[in-house]
Amino acid sequence: MSTNKWVDAIPKIIQPIKNSIPDPIVNFSIEKVLNQLFKEEKIKGELSFIAERIIEIHVKDIDFSMFFTLKNEEIKSLRGPQEPDVTLSATGDALILLIYNKVDPDTLFFNRKLMVKGNTELGLHLKNFLDTIEVHQKLPKVIYLMGDRFSDFIYKEKSETIPLN
Repeated sequence: MSTNKWVDAIPKIIQPIKNSIPDPIVNFSIEKVLNQLFKEEKIKGELSFIAERIIEIHVKDIDFSMFFTLKNEEIKSLRGPQEPDVTLSATGDALILLIYNKVDPDTLFFNRKLMVKGNTELGLHLKNFLDTIEVHQKLPKVIYLMGDRFSDFIYKEKSETIPLN
């Protein structure tokens, strides 16, 4: 199997795993991880733009949505489906490239690899916030290095379908 086909097969591997994990466990995990990752941003008030708003992040290739909001200075994962104020959607590989700063969100957005639906101003604010995240400072070193190598692999394999420059 060529490496590009292997990358394309990843969603087919993840889909059944995702479907086997109960929603309450997924929601609890998302909430705990996001609150830990963005502890400093919450303290500084940098997430106040999502207070009392419903944000949806949709991973298209595995048909997975996470809904969350900021309530009482805590990120709360919401049971889906919800009526979001804004939805950011992309494939998993595009999101990994975004998270690991291999490609900027504007490039993804203008090449229709990152879609914003709903409150455009809120979506642009969220997109810009995501662009400022220093993932190497947020994640434990071992997890960051594994993800960074994986994102390098995706970057090489997807450069034809996701314009990176």
